[in-house]
Amino acid sequence: MDQARTEYPVLNRYDTQYKESYGRRPYMLEHWAPGVTESDPGVPRPSELDPNKYGVEIYDPKTRPIDIAGDIVSHRLINEDPTIKQHYEQFQGSLEPWQKQRLQEQHQYAQKNFNDQRPYAEWEKDSGIPAYFRGHAFQQWPNSEQMYTPQQIQQFDKMMGYLRSSPDKKPKLKIGRQTYGDEE
Repeated sequence: MDQARTEYPVLNRYDTQYKESYGRRPYMLEHWAPGVTESDPGVPRPSELDPNKYGVEIYDPKTRPIDIAGDIVSHRLINEDPTIKQHYEQFQGSLEPWQKQRLQEQHQYAQKNFNDQRPYAEWEKDSGIPAYFRGHAFQQWPNSEQMYTPQQIQQFDKMMGYLRSSPDKKPKLKIGRQTYGDEE
């Protein structure tokens, strides 16, 4: 988590608890929102994570800082950080019919292979689009370039530049021909 905060300084603006529980679940990590007491039926929130705060629980020791950042961004910052929210909304609005079809196929896969019983609209909102949003930007999908438009990839690059920027930077101010403030 410290490494994720160093590589993506914007994360430092958001208080997020952290716990390692290697092997507890068969996947990488879980992002816990305030008030969520279990991730799947029978999988309780760790007692070490304050139930009134956000938390990240790591299950796989191979989890990378970019994976942690991706979960925090796609489950929290899309709602709380104005810049990320704008990128997320732009991404949602830019989905092409072939990408929406791909989401339908991913939902069917989740139903068949992971017994996901959620209706499509709920799955899409809570899992499908957040995962699609993370896929390329956070290097979670191999050969992902073919799953996005060039414009979407450009937007992801801008968003990642923002995440890597210092949260203390002041925006540049241009007066006439003179620019004042930090460089981007």
